[in-house]
Amino acid sequence: MNKVPARPTVADVARVAGVSRTTVSHALSGKGRVDARTRSHVQQVAAELGYVPSRTARNLALGRSDTVGLLLPQVAHLPLDELLRSDWYGRVAVIASQEALRHQRALTILPAVHDPGELASFGLDALVVLDPMAHDPRWPVLRASSARMVLLGRDPAGILGPSVIPDLDQGITILMDHLAACGARTYGVIAPDIPWASTPASIESTEQWCAQRGAELRIGHVRLADCRTREEAAAAAQDVAMTMLRAPDRPDALIGLLEDFGRGVIAAARSLGLSVPGDVLVAQDVDGIHAQLSDPPITAIELNLPAQLAAAMDLLFAQERTVQATSGGRELVADEVITVPVSLAVRASTVGKA
Repeated sequence: MNKVPARPTVADVARVAGVSRTTVSHALSGKGRVDARTRSHVQQVAAELGYVPSRTARNLALGRSDTVGLLLPQVAHLPLDELLRSDWYGRVAVIASQEALRHQRALTILPAVHDPGELASFGLDALVVLDPMAHDPRWPVLRASSARMVLLGRDPAGILGPSVIPDLDQGITILMDHLAACGARTYGVIAPDIPWASTPASIESTEQWCAQRGAELRIGHVRLADCRTREEAAAAAQDVAMTMLRAPDRPDALIGLLEDFGRGVIAAARSLGLSVPGDVLVAQDVDGIHAQLSDPPITAIELNLPAQLAAAMDLLFAQERTVQATSGGRELVADEVITVPVSLAVRASTVGKA
């Protein structure tokens, strides 16, 4: 075999295989018409030479970017750094990058862009859109985009792309059953005022559970529009929790529907001289490092984020394969929803009530 440089090129593969550069490109990319024997021969030569295609050249040949955009939401007035300091969005970024790498792609994190030209300037044709909501300000941008997209969270309009969602009904049922088994008879929910589809879904599941058992439920709302930091969000939840816990018929259990709300509830209980879990049980609808390290650690719903992002990336690239395939493949529809099972992480904030 002829001697080749340390990093072989398409020209080296073509010379050793005895074919043209175009044939090598088509054989290795799957494009063009190359008979099976030639394709196999070129692939074998490329493997023996240790040829690795240039990502830039491959993107130009395939007419697409190999980078997936992770499009963040605008959560009230929280800046991007505050958003990524949350355990949830930090984990999303890390796991999404791992899943993109599994598909031999890179990942870029995008803020909540509001201009179609700004989004188009990134040259992306694949997006994972986080936390869609009713009247989402990103909708005009996304509708104008030609990028394939999968939503992490249900699309209220059902028009932008398939969605991957956690089974919140299952999670709320498991959580409420646990709280009842720990002695709770009356319940309170502290919810953000952001119109995510998950918030009303969680409230509805809680209302149905309580109605079926004749249990009393109270709902308090936190105005996140007034918050500029996560600490302010926790403090706002603390204020709402204090109002609920000061009532003579205070709830036996309080559930925060946001990552920072659980610690706000615990702070409220302590400021009123109430013990957790002795006087009030505390839980939240999303697990994370802050729930685990709280004092006491907070019982929370584990939303199975790795499975959600794996399903989202698989859907995204199933779309790509369908577009590229000449026959077969899986045709996806915008209102398709994949539901991922969840579980409950039981911790000291609910265990121990008599």
